Formats: sequence, C-alpha cells, structure tokens
Amino acid sequence: MSLYIKDLLQLSTGVRRFLVSEALYGVSIGLYTLVLNLHLLYRGLKEDEIGALVSMGILIMGILAIPVSLLANRTGRKKLLVIGIFFIAAGNVLFAVSGELIWFYAAQILLSAGLTLVETTEIQLLFHYCKSRKEEARSFSLMFAVFTAFTGLGTLAAGYIADGFEGGRGYEITLLLTGLILVLHGMIRALWLPPESKIPDEPSAAADSGRLSGATARIFSGTLWVFAVFMALLGGSIAMTGSFLNVIVKFRLDWMDNQVSLLLAIGGIVLFICSLMTPYVMERFGYNTAIISVFTVNILLFAALSLVMPVWLFVILFLLRGGGATMLSNLLDSLLMSAFNEKERNLYAGMRSVFRSLGSSAATFASGLILSVQDYRLPFLATAGTLLACGLYYMWWIRPVLSKRLNGSIGA
Repeated sequence: MSLYIKDLLQLSTGVRRFLVSEALYGVSIGLYTLVLNLHLLYRGLKEDEIGALVSMGILIMGILAIPVSLLANRTGRKKLLVIGIFFIAAGNVLFAVSGELIWFYAAQILLSAGLTLVETTEIQLLFHYCKSRKEEARSFSLMFAVFTAFTGLGTLAAGYIADGFEGGRGYEITLLLTGLILVLHGMIRALWLPPESKIPDEPSAAADSGRLSGATARIFSGTLWVFAVFMALLGGSIAMTGSFLNVIVKFRLDWMDNQVSLLLAIGGIVLFICSLMTPYVMERFGYNTAIISVFTVNILLFAALSLVMPVWLFVILFLLRGGGATMLSNLLDSLLMSAFNEKERNLYAGMRSVFRSLGSSAATFASGLILSVQDYRLPFLATAGTLLACGLYYMWWIRPVLSKRLNGSIGA
C-alpha cells in the first residue's frame, strides 16, 4: 500500500496538472448543480417547464456527442475541452442574468454543448498524458476522486452562499461565481496543460479517401458497438437507483431532509475513498478478478437492500453500495477506454456518452414508474437484476476482447 501511494505521487507532469486543475471544475459543478433548479423556480418557471428545459439539454448532448468525438481528431482534444469549459461558464452567466424563458433555453444550449465538449474529450486527453496503461487506470480513478471531493466542497459552499448573500434575484450570485471559476479553470487548462501531440494520420495511398475509409471502418467496428451496448447496460444499472437516492432514503426511512443530506454527504466520502482504492485493487488482484469480484459484491448488496431490515443495517449497506458501484464504474470506464488506440478513443467516447445516456434514461424512467406506486425496495432488486445481466455480458463479450487488446499489460 505504501508503494502504491508513493507511485501516485510520481505521475506524469501532464497528469498531475490535469488533476490539480480538476479541483476547480469540481467546485464549479457543485456550485451550480445545487442552485440551478432553485434559481429557475425563483424566476417563475414551473416544474414541467424545467423538466422540458433539462430534457432538451440531454437531447442536445446526445446529438452532439459523436460529431464532437469525430471533430476531436482534427482540432485536438485540449482545444475542445477548453472551449467546452468556456461554454459552461457562459451558460451559467446567462442563467444568472436572464429572466425570460427564451434566454433560459439559450443558456441551456450553451451549457449542454459545453458539457458535451468536456465529457467527450477529458478522459482521452488525460490518457494522452499517461505513459502506460497502469498510469491510465490510476489517473482515471484519481480524476474521479478529485472531482467528487471538490464537487462536495462546491455544494457545501453553495448552501452557505445561498443562506448569506442571495437576495431578490434568486441565486444569481452563485451562478455568476460559478461562471468566474470556470473562466479561471479554462484559462489554467489552456495555458498550464502540456500541448497535445498530434495523432498520426491514417496510412493510405489517397489521403482523403483513406481518412474516409478509416473513419467508416472505426464506426462499423464490432468491438466499438459491443462496448457501447455494454455501457448502456452499465449506465442503466447505476441509474436505476442513482437518480433517486434522496427520494428513496427520505421516504423509505421516513427521514427529515437534513438527515438525508448527512447520509449522502457521508456517502460522498465513501466514494472518494473507493475511487482512490480502485487502481490498487486492480493491480493487486488483476483486472479480471477485480471486475468479477466487484460485480458479485454489488449484486449481493443491491439484492440485500431490497429486503426489510433495521435502519442501521440499511445505512451501512447503502454506504457500501455507493462505494461498490463507484469502484465498478471506475474499473470498467478506465479499462474499456484503455482498450482502444488513440484514433479510436475519440469515437468511442462519443458512442459511450450516447449509449450510456440511453441506458440511464430508460432505467430512470422505469425506476420513476416503480417509485410512483411508493415501492422503495423494488428499485434495488431491479438494479441487482440488471447488474447480473451486465456481469454476464462482460464475461461473454467484453472479457475476451479486453484479454486480447490489453495483452496482459495490467494483469489478469
């Protein structure tokens, strides 16, 4: 363990700078996610109007994900990442100063476009700075750990700002502060992150036709589609309960809001710890053993949470569930991205975003139907079932490809 911690401090320069700057991104996301819906309600929007606004944003992200991933090869991931950060900043500022529905839609378009640019470039850029697949796995988990920790800090800060400074114009101070932090974050990443070396062009006799045939071959790659469908299953498994954790805890345990908040805050600490431990577990036991074991633990935890039990036992299993789900997601996200070469990663990132959103949307809709009849135990059992299907898919379809592509470089 001491050697593992020492190795974490010896990451590549680009990785260290990326992780340090990730803290500002986490703070900004924590700030605006807490207050945005409250701000829109304060400005007079109704819940159905906010729902339509958010749905339009998700649709935009799905539409843009694959075109952005294809554009990344031509323009560079760092450039698109920085542009995306500035788009998110502009969206927050426009939300803060606007008072009409048409401008809220414009702000949502900026926000969704920015999130798409960030989410379809940041992992590939981080991996680009890594020197080995082992460093890729470590850096991914560390990125998630830093983001989680500072998102919690931003959420906490947003609560204090709302109590002490916000006045008659809703939560515009918090949103303007978010925009300022994001502008600073974008400038730091633009100037401080190392330059991105160019990805070699596709070899061909005729350059234009070669690029076209290369892109077409990647789009119709069997591995790409097998992995994308798997991400839809994984996204749906996690979203089945993840989208409604506060609702499930509040009504199943009959708790007050402050008790729910405290439990979720403690859960955030567990997520941070498990994110840090993910690379160690993979290196200690090998990626295949680690993934199958974490799948098994998660299935058992979710199945157990569907049973009637004392509150203290539910709380313990609930916290372990969060850590287990985070470890599973981090293991699979980092390994699947590592299985692709530089040319394929951008396209996979776009398809990953689209398919994971599709799976999450379907699972969230199904879980909402279950909760509408006030059944707060069935979503956990449904999650156990979807995780079982996801685990079988991994063993039959994903594991053979990973074994071939990773070639034993991380361990089996």
